[in-house]
Amino acid sequence: MTNSTRTVDAVVVGFGPIRQVGYVVADLTASVRQWQRSLGILRWFCFRNVALAAQYRGRATTVKMDVALGYHDELEIELIQPTSFVDSPYIDAAGRPEVGPNHLAWFSQDLDADVARARERGLETIFLAHNAVTRVAYLEPPGERGVRYELIEYSADGLESWRERVRAAREWAGSPSVIEVDLADLP
Repeated sequence: MTNSTRTVDAVVVGFGPIRQVGYVVADLTASVRQWQRSLGILRWFCFRNVALAAQYRGRATTVKMDVALGYHDELEIELIQPTSFVDSPYIDAAGRPEVGPNHLAWFSQDLDADVARARERGLETIFLAHNAVTRVAYLEPPGERGVRYELIEYSADGLESWRERVRAAREWAGSPSVIEVDLADLP
């Protein structure tokens, strides 16, 4: 790749490598098994009772979900099963899980600055959320509802946990495995 290509890529993408592809699913356990069986992503980390304090399209809400994370090299595959049926990027207008591809995500070291930069580029912030480990923003291009981009800012512990999961998945040579973590007591 030439320097000019890198410059063009940096201008077009602007947030570095894509780190995550997110999908909303109806049954997290069945979806993890499908990914294990069909695509050979054998090691998964399942976080139950995830809660995010959020603003969705300008309204305060609390979003609850179960999330499974699997890895292909350093690309994180996120499977999201909503467990609260409030307005969010995971629920359709009829109040059902919006099953299917949900977003592409990048890591951010400064979420506020990156969101401001995205707004300057014409993207609309539709979802801002946080918990003790992460802050996220979902962005949409105007007029293209359903095309979502996520920026993820991890705490230092959250980023180290991501590194540990990537390492553990890369080194895994065993049979299909799911590590379950219940976050019900996380502030």
